[in-house]
Amino acid sequence: MRHVAGTVTHTPPRTAGPRPRGGHEFHDDGTLRAWTVDHAPHEMQRAVSRDGTAEVILVGACLATAEEARGAADAAARGQWHSTGRLPGSYLGIVKVGRILRIMGDRAATVPVHWTSTGSTVTWSTSALALAALTGAAPDPVRLLAEVTTWGVEPGVDGWFEGIHRVPPGSALTLAPDIPPTIQRPPTPSVRSFADAAEALRHELPLAVGRRALTGRSLSSDLSGGVDSSSITCLAAAHTNLTAVTYVDAAMADQDDARYAAEIAVAYPAITQHVVDGRRAGSRHFDRLADPTSVPVTDAPALSVGMLGILGAQLAPAVVAGSTGHLTGGGGDNVLDALVSPADRYRSGARVAALRDALGLARDRRSAAHPVLRAVAAAGRGTYPKALARLVGAVLDGPAPRVFPDAADVARWCGRLSAARWLTPTGRTALADLIGARAQSADPTVGPGTLRERLALEATGIEHANLDALARALWGLPVHAPFLDTRVVDIGQAVPAWERRRPGDFKPLARAALTGLVHAPVLARRTKTPFTGVYDGLHTNAPALRALLTASALAETGLIDSTAVLSSLDRTIHGSPADLGSLHTLIAIEVWLSLPTSFDAWWEPTPARETSR
Repeated sequence: MRHVAGTVTHTPPRTAGPRPRGGHEFHDDGTLRAWTVDHAPHEMQRAVSRDGTAEVILVGACLATAEEARGAADAAARGQWHSTGRLPGSYLGIVKVGRILRIMGDRAATVPVHWTSTGSTVTWSTSALALAALTGAAPDPVRLLAEVTTWGVEPGVDGWFEGIHRVPPGSALTLAPDIPPTIQRPPTPSVRSFADAAEALRHELPLAVGRRALTGRSLSSDLSGGVDSSSITCLAAAHTNLTAVTYVDAAMADQDDARYAAEIAVAYPAITQHVVDGRRAGSRHFDRLADPTSVPVTDAPALSVGMLGILGAQLAPAVVAGSTGHLTGGGGDNVLDALVSPADRYRSGARVAALRDALGLARDRRSAAHPVLRAVAAAGRGTYPKALARLVGAVLDGPAPRVFPDAADVARWCGRLSAARWLTPTGRTALADLIGARAQSADPTVGPGTLRERLALEATGIEHANLDALARALWGLPVHAPFLDTRVVDIGQAVPAWERRRPGDFKPLARAALTGLVHAPVLARRTKTPFTGVYDGLHTNAPALRALLTASALAETGLIDSTAVLSSLDRTIHGSPADLGSLHTLIAIEVWLSLPTSFDAWWEPTPARETSR
């Protein structure tokens, strides 16, 4: 699997340990030794500050010019190391100033950083799996369990594997002589007004798309007809000819999205549209899971494994056209839209406006108003650590969780999903212990909406990385999501949620920023097409899913009851939406746990000619 890895040893003598299998060494200065696996030459940049005291290395889809990279090195020499993480694109950044080394991914977690320490050496990688293969670390089943049965439980600095640490997205792993590894967080971007963000986004998003489109290499894109993918496609078509793919199924064929996509294809001569009808392609959700071990490796459980058949049909025209990169609208919801956040507005001091928002929310969801109002007011007095402590009690001793979310949940930090019914007594105890540990380090100042937006952004970024890994492995096609570039994310999420989401409007930030650059009728949309074809796939692929869940690795640990899981699967196959999200997550986890990994698949001995340096 494509990744970057390295070792940092400040104390000689440096031992010659293993190196990534098939890796290309791009740096060795006696302290930092680093390799790329499956990266092209154009995915590497380095720059040295004008005074020679700082060096910056950029690996991945960094769109910075040589002058911009040099500017980041100059900024690092002045102490502004975080400037390296704020260049255009999505990439790994390495900053060396004197003997201090910082390694950082992006804010959306599309490029993560993981690390482990042995003696005087720190080994790091963009792949947790690579480090697990190196150390023999096993997956943490309770960490996985939390993904299936709860919401709002922050992963913190714990990774998917025991003993493999995680750098929070956008932060830096800082390594220096004579001090233990530390995590440094960059300064928080300043709050922006809606108008200022629209102006900034009008510059930054076309730059993120345009620099990808102007490489001279063939490109393709999703063109669903929704605001996000349509915006990316229109911006790219302003620079290059584009193969645009519109996927429909029985539920989507007659919806608004298909009509808008067709209008865009007509309006932009550079677009060659391919409409893929899943009914004719025979593609459904949860295809290709009869043999989970045949699924390519991803670094984390991938929801995209539930769409392998659909993705194969959807990306086929791009592959045939010789595309070298496929653009998507992934992350558009995180940048242009927002989660409902009356509690955060209440905590900001705008209490009357927040309660008005809460009343509107209750009305829209046809819920009683008083529980929502009480929850918003309680959030003004509460904290995230206290909410986690209450969740511990609910997991251990609470009544059965609600089948459907409560409207008042928008004012809460965390809670149980309906799939918590699957927990065994052992599972409840283990999960409660994990949540209790999280409560000890949780941020007492974060609002519920801000927390949920951060977790949603990270989930989107991780899933984009999974999709990219699958598409590269199966079809040789890289996938790009310009909305997830750190600079684009910073702009959108610097606007308070209650300004990005306005009653009766849909993604007003897109209209304010992109009018004149994107097909106007799309920006005026007030609808979003629902995707309901998943039930057809569940029904058709029920035998494979039942076999996968019957042999559940999580159930074998005694944490969940497989009988309860299979009962939920049967109800969901027949149309019940209550456990659909948790079942999809559990299927992704079970596939991921079945994938074979070994030391020899990831690492190889360092050649003798390298050990003698």
